[in-house]
Amino acid sequence: MSTNSTPQACHHPARDITIVALVSGIVSLGTAVTTMAFDVSPLAILTCSGGVFIAVLSAGMNVLNHVKRDQ
Repeated sequence: MSTNSTPQACHHPARDITIVALVSGIVSLGTAVTTMAFDVSPLAILTCSGGVFIAVLSAGMNVLNHVKRDQ
């Protein structure tokens, strides 16, 4: 990080962040149910659904950042 750069704070409304988090939770629950159908261990279910939650949350926040940047 250079001396002239400043950290950027999140200026998104709480509503948008909540929507992204809820969508991530729903997709993660769907992944957990799908993984349970394959009769795997609970650790595998948590690992799979947790990874999907983080992936969808980061992708959603990146999309939100690009959408709000253009306005």
